[in-house]
Amino acid sequence: MKTSLLKYGLIYFCVIFFSVKITAQNTFKKKDSSIISMETKLHYGFIMPHHKYIQYLSTGHFTAFEFNVGKQTNGRKQWHQLYNYPYIGLSFWTANMANPEVLGSVYTFYPYLNFNLVDHRKLDFNFRFGTGIAYITKKFEPFDNYKNLLIGTNLNVAISLLYELKWAIQQHIQLSTGVGMTHFSNGALKMPNLGINIPTVNVGVAYLLNTNKPFFVPTESLCKKDTTKFEIQSIVSGGIKEIYPACGDKFGVFSWSNSLIKTWSLKRKIGVGIDLFWEFSNIRSLKRQGIEVKHAYEVIKPGVHVLHQLRFSRLSLVTQLGFYIYAKDKSDGPIYDRLAIQYKLNNNILLNVALKTHFAKADFVEWGIGYSIR
Repeated sequence: MKTSLLKYGLIYFCVIFFSVKITAQNTFKKKDSSIISMETKLHYGFIMPHHKYIQYLSTGHFTAFEFNVGKQTNGRKQWHQLYNYPYIGLSFWTANMANPEVLGSVYTFYPYLNFNLVDHRKLDFNFRFGTGIAYITKKFEPFDNYKNLLIGTNLNVAISLLYELKWAIQQHIQLSTGVGMTHFSNGALKMPNLGINIPTVNVGVAYLLNTNKPFFVPTESLCKKDTTKFEIQSIVSGGIKEIYPACGDKFGVFSWSNSLIKTWSLKRKIGVGIDLFWEFSNIRSLKRQGIEVKHAYEVIKPGVHVLHQLRFSRLSLVTQLGFYIYAKDKSDGPIYDRLAIQYKLNNNILLNVALKTHFAKADFVEWGIGYSIR
């Protein structure tokens, strides 16, 4: 543990020294350049055993190192102003997960949005959300690494949530501390996939390359409200999932979602809808339970959902909570939920990537395309 702390401490110092040295030689000639920050953080946390039978995998606490670069939005787009000029950035996060023989190390890259919730002179309270990819060096192997019941693939999805308090001690330097949660999962693409949850506390230091705040003066077009009252949205998606036992067959999954959405404000929309899920893995699951399946369409599961959509221009973050109206295979329970990212190519066509889960258990990743009518 001492060696690990010393190693990350040296890296931490070198990155800050290098950043300050380089930026000291830089002069920003453009008066309208946005604030750019370079930051390093040290995290201290552990793997949270969310099931009793995996407690043996959490062998102790460990340190993680993070380096990120962020740029504050300047108000040229309407959502910059609506969300109080958040930072957009890219983060690199790495850790040796205190059980190197079984879990190995993780290397993560993810873009993020950092929202300023409270701004009080030199103190800021922020919330940061990021999602990207993670490479984990050790995965489940039936003979060589059978104890790793958390992750079945090297490449995984990473989700990061962080609350932090920042203190500007000088014009160009900020100190920070906070708490966060980092999650890794492959979306049931390959079993096992219980997922890794890592709660952490952290300290950090940031260097601001530019401290000017030349926010764009709002114009009539930027302040124009969305007059759309209702929107009908239809999305067709597909994916692949694997069920236990590990190293088994893969099954196709399909979904069709239709929603009636109402504009609530410039930031958000709310809605209700219906879903149809067709998961061929349910046929295998029912046969294991001794239940006969005569036709594949018997495993179609209709459901209803409510949704909330947070808007960032063409990009949206969508959360859904749903309830199965009928399910021949009841092993997943009656409730499902989704976390989705949508991107509108134009006023009608959109791309959709969603993680469907049953509470904390990932079901599958949906890759979809949709059509919207206003």
